[in-house]
Amino acid sequence: MHNTKIKEGDEREEMELNQIWRACRKIQGAIFRHNFDICADIKVHDPDCTGFVSEAIFTSVLGKYRKVAGLSEFELRDVTDYFQIRDGRIAYRQFCKVVCGENLQKSSDKELASGLEWNDPWHLNVIPQPEERRKICLILLKIARENHLPLMPYFQDYELVAQNVGVVTVSHFSRVLHFMKIPLSESDFLLLLKRYMKDGYLVNYVAFLKHIDNIMDYLKSHNLLDNSGDIIANFPGRLVDLELSQLPAVNGCQMIQPVFPDACNHPNLNRGQCEIVHCIQNYIYKNRVRTCEFLEKFDPLQVGSITKNQFERGLSNMGVGKYISQREFALLTDRYLDPLDTNRIRWRNFVDEIDTVFTIKNLDKMPQCVVESPLAHIRELPRPGTLDWQTAPQDIRDLCEDAMSKIRLRIRNRRLYLHPFFRNYDRLHSGHVNCHQANQIFRINGILLSNPELEAVLHRYGNELGFYYTKFLDDVDPAEYAMPTMSGKQALQECPQFAREKVEKAMNSEEEITRILTSAKRQAVTKGITCMEFLADYDRHREGEILESDFKRALDNSMIILSEEDASTLANVFRSPNRVACVRYRDFCKALDEIFIQIDTNMGDKVVTAVPLLHLPNLDCVDCFLNFDERTLCSQALMKLARRPDEISNLSQIFKDFDRQSCGSVTQNQFLRAITLREMHNMLSRRELDAVAKCFGVKRGLCLEINYREFLNILDVLFATGQMKRNY
Repeated sequence: MHNTKIKEGDEREEMELNQIWRACRKIQGAIFRHNFDICADIKVHDPDCTGFVSEAIFTSVLGKYRKVAGLSEFELRDVTDYFQIRDGRIAYRQFCKVVCGENLQKSSDKELASGLEWNDPWHLNVIPQPEERRKICLILLKIARENHLPLMPYFQDYELVAQNVGVVTVSHFSRVLHFMKIPLSESDFLLLLKRYMKDGYLVNYVAFLKHIDNIMDYLKSHNLLDNSGDIIANFPGRLVDLELSQLPAVNGCQMIQPVFPDACNHPNLNRGQCEIVHCIQNYIYKNRVRTCEFLEKFDPLQVGSITKNQFERGLSNMGVGKYISQREFALLTDRYLDPLDTNRIRWRNFVDEIDTVFTIKNLDKMPQCVVESPLAHIRELPRPGTLDWQTAPQDIRDLCEDAMSKIRLRIRNRRLYLHPFFRNYDRLHSGHVNCHQANQIFRINGILLSNPELEAVLHRYGNELGFYYTKFLDDVDPAEYAMPTMSGKQALQECPQFAREKVEKAMNSEEEITRILTSAKRQAVTKGITCMEFLADYDRHREGEILESDFKRALDNSMIILSEEDASTLANVFRSPNRVACVRYRDFCKALDEIFIQIDTNMGDKVVTAVPLLHLPNLDCVDCFLNFDERTLCSQALMKLARRPDEISNLSQIFKDFDRQSCGSVTQNQFLRAITLREMHNMLSRRELDAVAKCFGVKRGLCLEINYREFLNILDVLFATGQMKRNY
């Protein structure tokens, strides 16, 4: 090396010699593999043979071979700084001694295999950013914690096949990490490649595994691991946090403050208690957060109060802490302070007030109460950063109105269409653009506004996201010119009704009543609900009549979902003749039981038998619902097939042969082939076969398959009970 004296405090004093030596070894390996003379290229620019060249010439010559040698810009800059003297020139002779000296001393009779003798087994790429260096350390620490098995055999297996020395391809490196179930995001994996990449397409797994082993040895030597191999929880300050540090909260938001203030954003720095509660309610409603679950764990004795620190931790866990500052948190604690203990917070009062955005407490005691969700003040809550236009100064409001009039006039006269201009800048389709982009769009379309007018418009439609152009265009460009107007023809107006005419409400038809009863019966049968049990609870004296409000409440409790009009229709149909406000619920239950019963009379037999045709529709498939005719066909087909159940025909073995995955269903083609093998297909017509397939249909992906297990169970039940058709 040259003997140039380095000044005190110079940046080169802190330079690591290992990094410079590693960069020189890369250049040596490139010279050996590609046989180019880098020293001769530099000597051309030194005709006087002084041994020094300028920094620009040295950098340009090395830059020509940078990609071949695999040097980064940071390593190239380090090599240049190391061989630089005081006047700024580069001592290239010292560089050539280091790089080309060993190459000249090599014996020519030595066997050279592949050039890998020059490669550094501990090859690493330099990462200049300190944030990325810390992140790569955290990633390696997490991999060392997740992995409890040696990784070397997985890489050596590939090395035996590919005949590489200490390197694997990127794809195999990714496959090994994925096979060992090491969770890495795309950015973390790219950072690993940036550190251990070699020759542009290979990964130095030897250095990677050496770093993992060093980390584990360090943790074990300092007794930072427990018996299970995990890091000791709550270790007192001996190990840094495994997560990257966050930015400090500024005004309740973890974000970097801009250098220049935004003309569109008007943050409210002095929010009151009500505004803070409304902000929390808006967040809870949009994200559907259960507030009670985050706070009740701090109150194991259920006393209804927690400490202030626990209250702050609960708000941070539910995601609200980043939207409120310390001053606003102090106001919030003053609102819910425990009067008996000023150091504790009544968290139940906080939860009850926040949950009013969803429902009202003790709603079961107020059946006639109509709940508004969300509340009006939450639904109309402006976005943070919006200026309260009602309290804005009068001069700004007047300037805004004048500017809006000019813009409307310009749009109407020039037939401007501003929507495409704003959408070109709005790549995220959020309805907002930057304030400077809005000013640029105005200038492009010839809308010239003075600075006070432009600021007034930005104040009117600005918020924390920028300029709200969607609302701006709704106010300023209603596109009335695009709507055809026909002034000669006016719309006809209906004559008002006379006072003596009474509008009578049309009576519900029989089909409408049957539809409502069918819907109620279907829900009751599908969910396995007995309506009588819920309705009889409101009949204390067992008179068979209950109030109309109790009737509707019982239907809701029994999970029979009906609209308000349908429930009122049922109440009017089964209304008691003795009491106008009561409903005869027993008649309603009898009507539900009769809705799926068919009265059938056998020939020559005067006995009337009731055959229930019960159908349980599949909840997963809407296509499997059967109407009355299809249920009749399906019932007749099953009674025919019941003559040869599974114990006679042994259909289950054929179905199991088709069902390789044992999922309990086969396709319609396989179902037809199975019954054809047992010569049961001639018992059914095409319509009956389709009805059976629809009855036992199950949705599997995009195909409709048949649940053969339920089909065989039904056949066994019909055969055991004797409900089979003997002559057909």
